[in-house]
Amino acid sequence: MTLKKWLTLHHLLIFLCIMTIPLLVYKGVGISHKLNALQTAERLFHEKLYVEAVDWYQKAQSNRTIRYKEELIASRLEELAPITAMKRDLENLADQASRADREQDFDLLMDTYAKLQQVQSHYLAPEQPYNDYYRQMSSRFNISQTFTGYFKNFRTLFLEQMEQNLTGSSYTDESFKRNLLRIPAHLFGTEQEWLDELNAAFQKYDETKLSRMVAQGLIEPMLDNASSMLAEYKAIMLDAPWVRFKVDSLMETLLKSDWDSSDYTAFAIHSRQYVSFASSVQSESGLLTYAKDKMEELMRNAKKSAAGGNYQEAIDLYTAIGHYQDTKSEIHATELAWTIAEPVRLLPALTDGSSYTHIVDGRDRFGSKAYVVAIDQNNQLFWGRMNAEESVQILTYQDLVAQDQIRTLSVDPLLSAGNNPVIIIEAASEARKARYEAFEVREDHIALLYSIKADSLTIQPDKTIYAVNPVGEGEGQTAVFVRADDQYQFAGIKQDILDISADMVSQYPDALVRFTSTVIYSVSGETLVTGDNSLVLLKGDFSLPAGAKVTITGRFKQNAALNIDQQFIELVEEALKDQAEGSINGLISRLSDLIQIIIPVVEVDTIQS
Repeated sequence: MTLKKWLTLHHLLIFLCIMTIPLLVYKGVGISHKLNALQTAERLFHEKLYVEAVDWYQKAQSNRTIRYKEELIASRLEELAPITAMKRDLENLADQASRADREQDFDLLMDTYAKLQQVQSHYLAPEQPYNDYYRQMSSRFNISQTFTGYFKNFRTLFLEQMEQNLTGSSYTDESFKRNLLRIPAHLFGTEQEWLDELNAAFQKYDETKLSRMVAQGLIEPMLDNASSMLAEYKAIMLDAPWVRFKVDSLMETLLKSDWDSSDYTAFAIHSRQYVSFASSVQSESGLLTYAKDKMEELMRNAKKSAAGGNYQEAIDLYTAIGHYQDTKSEIHATELAWTIAEPVRLLPALTDGSSYTHIVDGRDRFGSKAYVVAIDQNNQLFWGRMNAEESVQILTYQDLVAQDQIRTLSVDPLLSAGNNPVIIIEAASEARKARYEAFEVREDHIALLYSIKADSLTIQPDKTIYAVNPVGEGEGQTAVFVRADDQYQFAGIKQDILDISADMVSQYPDALVRFTSTVIYSVSGETLVTGDNSLVLLKGDFSLPAGAKVTITGRFKQNAALNIDQQFIELVEEALKDQAEGSINGLISRLSDLIQIIIPVVEVDTIQS
């Protein structure tokens, strides 16, 4: 039989009937379900089990297999609309809470819980006719247990975050504290029980954290964290006394350790840090008094060290104390006292690690509070001084003899004048017994006054210089050098002076002699003086009063005749009236017998009264 012959209208109808059987079955089942749902809903409604009735009415309404009593269903649902809204609200809240738990979104859970509170307050109001139905529906959705479970999950999560922070020593995120306090307390017992549990957890966390930070040397960050902790706890109205107690305990141990090990810098730093912390949290801990007393003790010790001349020790203490309070003025005063006591500190530190030699210093001279002169390893002369305004001046001179040849260095009191000291150096010399050099410190440089190689050198009160056997001019004799402008120059040979009596002048022709006599008269470049038993005529442009005692330095050149008369004798008597009577009478008696006398004439170099 072919398909075409088989596929007749009769067979097609049979096939279509067979295909509709499942549809009819499905339709019949749907109708049965709707009739059953409506029947159940009606029964529950009449039994006033409205919560369950709403579910069955909604099932009947959503069944579209047959339109059957749709008006009744709609009427019942409209009548039970508050129950429907209640069901919808709780379903939405349950869905949100579930999502918050899955996604670990604590803020969403808290927002959902707040909405739940609003729903509860609405439906459980005394005037609400459906408050009993809300309880039924809440129980049906297991709302209380569900939210309690979610909050327990977050409680576990936040406590784990606390441990993770401690394990990783990372404290950037501590939001779990605030979140734990936001969890409804009644879910975990009474409010006080929950608060006690949190306080215990927070205290353990805070104390462990602070201790670990101190162990890592993070003192200031630890104090900053403690201050922030207290501010955060205060913001959420939570008292946290353990934070201050722990900080005080840790800092007391630290400060005592610093003090016992004499680490005063660390003690001062940690004291200042603690004082700053105590001020920020308005603490009046006894540890503040301890730190203050110890710092005052250090100040007293520093002052004693400075007074005793232990300047570096004093400066070290003041520097350490400076981390606690301002000690700039004390350090400056100590450094000034040290510099005045040891003026070599005015000079720059030598970079090669060597030290200055032949150091000479002083105070309150040459317009300086302190001054110093010294020589370095590079044969460089240094002059340093500090004036009353504490301004320091350093001058140098580089062309010195080798340092190992230098014997002495000094500041000469005769040549120095005003603010210009003169530095004298005596050094070894192959040509003579010594080499003598003088340097004058001027306003902005050091100048060479003289450099003389000789067997000896002396500076006279009149600032002339006598050099014995110098190299060059005056060799073999005592040369005289005098200052001309800015340097000393050779002025001639020093003559030796013979000290004699005036009566012996004629015995030393052309020799430089010195004698003492009494002036008889002085006129027209000539002065007549007398010794014990003779007269001497002095030649020179000077005038002296009769009767004056003078010391003459000069040379005998010739004799001269002197006329004697009664007036002359009277002059002699007048001039010599204070002399011993025997000498006067002897001289006068000899003169009285003469008409003329031959006396020596002396050309005068110097006269001293």
